[in-house]
Amino acid sequence: MEGPLTVRQISSSTYKDRNEEYKRQFTHLPDTEKLIADYACALQRDILLQGRLYLSENWLCFYSNIFRWETTISIALKNITFMTKEKTARLIPNAIQIVTEGEKFFFTSFGARDRSYLSIFRLWQNVLLDKSLTRQEFWQLLQQNYGTELGLNAEEMENLSLSIEGSVPPRSPGRSSLDDCGERDEKLSKSVSFTRESITRLSETESVDGNSPKGGLGREELQSEKQIKKSPSLTSEKRLSRVASKSLDLNKNEYLSLDKSSTSDSVDEENITEKDLHGRLFINRVFHISAEKMFELLFTSSRFMQRFANSRNIIDVVSTPWNVEPGGDQLRTMTYTIVLNNPLTGKCTTATEKQTLYKESREARFYLVDAEVLTHHVPYHDYFYTLNRYHIIRSSKQKCRLRVSTDLKYRKQPWAIVKSLIEKNSWSSLEDYFKQLESDLLMEESVLNQSIEDPGKLSGVRRRRRTFNRTAETVPKLSSQRSSGDVGLDAKGHVTGKKKVMESCNTALIVVMSIFLLLLVLLNVTLLLKLSKIEYAAQSFYRLHLQEEKSLNLASDMTSRAENIQKNKDQTHRLKGVLRDSILMLEQLKSSLIMLQRTFDLLNKNKTGLAVGS
Repeated sequence: MEGPLTVRQISSSTYKDRNEEYKRQFTHLPDTEKLIADYACALQRDILLQGRLYLSENWLCFYSNIFRWETTISIALKNITFMTKEKTARLIPNAIQIVTEGEKFFFTSFGARDRSYLSIFRLWQNVLLDKSLTRQEFWQLLQQNYGTELGLNAEEMENLSLSIEGSVPPRSPGRSSLDDCGERDEKLSKSVSFTRESITRLSETESVDGNSPKGGLGREELQSEKQIKKSPSLTSEKRLSRVASKSLDLNKNEYLSLDKSSTSDSVDEENITEKDLHGRLFINRVFHISAEKMFELLFTSSRFMQRFANSRNIIDVVSTPWNVEPGGDQLRTMTYTIVLNNPLTGKCTTATEKQTLYKESREARFYLVDAEVLTHHVPYHDYFYTLNRYHIIRSSKQKCRLRVSTDLKYRKQPWAIVKSLIEKNSWSSLEDYFKQLESDLLMEESVLNQSIEDPGKLSGVRRRRRTFNRTAETVPKLSSQRSSGDVGLDAKGHVTGKKKVMESCNTALIVVMSIFLLLLVLLNVTLLLKLSKIEYAAQSFYRLHLQEEKSLNLASDMTSRAENIQKNKDQTHRLKGVLRDSILMLEQLKSSLIMLQRTFDLLNKNKTGLAVGS
């Protein structure tokens, strides 16, 4: 919904006013473009840009004006590669994502998301099928979106009807019918694949939302797909499959024309291309390697993958064998360490790769493997992961086609700057990775072809490879379509024998581990006894050392005490001598004082006698 203060409110609500405003805001569009529907929504960027989404027969446009900050986007419907229903904050089902070849647009805050999506989807399919709207379809769409009150008078409605009839572009006389047919065939094949992908994605989204795919919008879209399939222009869909496959060959590889003897064993590549991921297609090439050998090279612990891992600075590779899941798929997990040269991300990072071999695969004919790669020690590693899809398709006995498509999946929605940084680094590293993988496969292809041509020269290589294949992990057994009953029994017996072998190996491993644990226990017990003896010896030595120190301390105390006593005796003798000397001096002083007193008395007597005589 539009905010009352953030967006300029458009007071007019009739079709006439909306169309005039559409023409005024998007002047670069042709005059023949007529507005069919408009929706109040918001474009998610750094902030939510509230505005309106305008839909015409060939264009999808968005306009927003927030405090005179205008945002204008025009998307040609023919440039749209994918569109899906989405959820805002993974909770609110009110968003639609439009994907072109170079950009993604996330529109949210739709009032009626399902109806808006269906209208855009139908017009998009019409453009891909090079089909124009009839007058009846145009007026029906206008009534669905604007009702009966269009704000047009009779003359304007007549002019609009005439412009609709005259808007169909005539065929260019300069173009040949063969070029026209080729371009139309390519568009038709792409539209069929886009339609199936969109409806599949739509059904998945609706099942998550809790809506039944059989009712409501899902039923209408399935009907629209049936109409597309029933159209006369698509009756030659099988004839166009080779043209479509050639147009999708990004490596410009030669299209392999199958021999009549091998057509029964081949797989329809049109169905394979529909299962590609929506990210990028990195490898699409025919190799002179059998499908079974290609699977063995890529998805077992082969020498090829060991050399490739070493060349990519991938170390400590640990993989589990292929295990059958309850649903019938087979799972294999790999953990490894990637040595990095980027100082911002550290010296190395660990990664976990979960490989899923789907049950639709057929042994030696067709393999479908998804590899989910999670890196653990790179910036924002908890926001995203990489999903790689491998198609190995048998073309003949010694040829197969390898298709590898990749997409970036997000666990959490990052900021726009962070997302652009993640995608830039991820796509560049993935492109480098698969380019090297393709070149190494070409080298392996030449080696294998040389071994087939000159078996004598490479007999040693064959022997080494056979020895290695005995020790390497086994390739998982898959079912075949030729004799389903017999193969099911053989597969069951094979699985049972494999279980017995695994149980015997597990038993032997348990016995070895138990013996190893027993030896460890005995070693620990002997070590404990030795440690206890060493501890007792250390304690006794410590006690003796303490006793010696105490005895030494006592002897030193006794000698010091004896010395102190002797010193005290000498001091007492000295004090006695001093006291004796002082007593003698005091007696001499006393005698001198007495003599002095006697002299004073004599003097006094003489004075008194003289005084009397005078």
